[in-house]
Amino acid sequence: MQTTRFKIQYLPTKILIIVALFVWGLISSGVATADVYTDSAHGNTDPPPLGYGVNRSGTGYTTGACAHCHDTFDSNICGQEGHPYMLFVDNDNSFCTKCHDNTTTYATTAIVNRSYSYRAGGWTDDIDNIDEAFGLLSSHSLSDISTFIGTPDEEKWGYTADSNPCTACHNQHMAQGDPPNSPNAAKSSSARGWLLARPGQHDTPPWGLWGDDTSERMNVYTSKYQAPYRYGSTTAYEPDGSTTTDGSNLTDFNTFCTDCHNTNNTIYSTALVRNLRPIDWDNEKHGKGNADAFLSTRSPYTGSPGNYVLSCLDCHEPHGSPNVTLIRGEVNGDVVGSITTIDSSGCLDDTDHNIELAYLCSRCHDSDWESVHHYEMHCPTESDEPYKKEQCTSCHGSGGGGGGGGGGGEQEAINCNCCHYHGSSRSDCDCNPSTRRTF
Repeated sequence: MQTTRFKIQYLPTKILIIVALFVWGLISSGVATADVYTDSAHGNTDPPPLGYGVNRSGTGYTTGACAHCHDTFDSNICGQEGHPYMLFVDNDNSFCTKCHDNTTTYATTAIVNRSYSYRAGGWTDDIDNIDEAFGLLSSHSLSDISTFIGTPDEEKWGYTADSNPCTACHNQHMAQGDPPNSPNAAKSSSARGWLLARPGQHDTPPWGLWGDDTSERMNVYTSKYQAPYRYGSTTAYEPDGSTTTDGSNLTDFNTFCTDCHNTNNTIYSTALVRNLRPIDWDNEKHGKGNADAFLSTRSPYTGSPGNYVLSCLDCHEPHGSPNVTLIRGEVNGDVVGSITTIDSSGCLDDTDHNIELAYLCSRCHDSDWESVHHYEMHCPTESDEPYKKEQCTSCHGSGGGGGGGGGGGEQEAINCNCCHYHGSSRSDCDCNPSTRRTF
């Protein structure tokens, strides 16, 4: 501590002024006041081994000290290129993962960050850090996020080209662990934290957490939310393993995610080499839209009329997944099969007649996807059946017939997402096209 005081005492006046203005700016904007920062995952100041605040190796600073990230004694500060926030390394897309990589390269203690399937679903997968998650088959591309929020002349919500993409979803001075200081444990009703801050509120000081207030929960967003089961259970529910099922213990992820994923924003995906599909969650069947008909479903989605509203994270991981399109590895109490291929049209690759996306859909929809006919599953009793048997070849090709008007053979199944995806409707197909939504 004597070394620290010595350095501060002999800092040049210019730097002292800059540091003072920096701290004043954080406090006046409401993002780094002591009563908030010290409650955060970065700002906890308890000494080891109980302390879990930021603690960069070799600095000598106390746990939770600002200087672990904001290196005021580095020679490349004062807003020079690469160091607009006085960070200890360049503020590139990987700055946060310098520590969030489950190693001690920078952090004194290896920082573990589990998947949502692990923390909310209770499924013990082997994903244990953010750096790993962003390197999986599909991820929220950090470079794409940077482009979306910080492109010059199109900067959104106060972000700039210098903003780190992780701050699009997290207020780094407020974000809490969930559960706090328990990286290898799933959430529990007695150990909760709140780690998100809405992108669209970034330019509205103080930029607070999202979900910590009871008005920011799924039960307020909709009265039709039903929590899925936790892994291997029919009595414990996500996100915290309790018996609560109405979403009163769950962050309103739908409002959070649709700040970006909506019908107004165009988001380009470098991985898919196309723009992401627009999402109108107020009208989609898995959202607030009318489900039209009640299909056979698995518990706990068996109520009547079955017009449930899902949460985005019921199906998707927030950071990265070994499955395409961020699909979780565990959904509604059981493991989702591997979903790894997708073709340029956006339809899952069915070269080998696989039906990969059915692994996800069958976690909630109760059907024998390997053998059931689309007609038989959807329309055995519905008065408004969308397809006639003679129309099978419109999607499956000709020659097999499969219950239609063309022979006695059976056509192979096609992937669910050839017809069912965000924003899809029958207007996208040749089978009596209409505006009826298919998702």
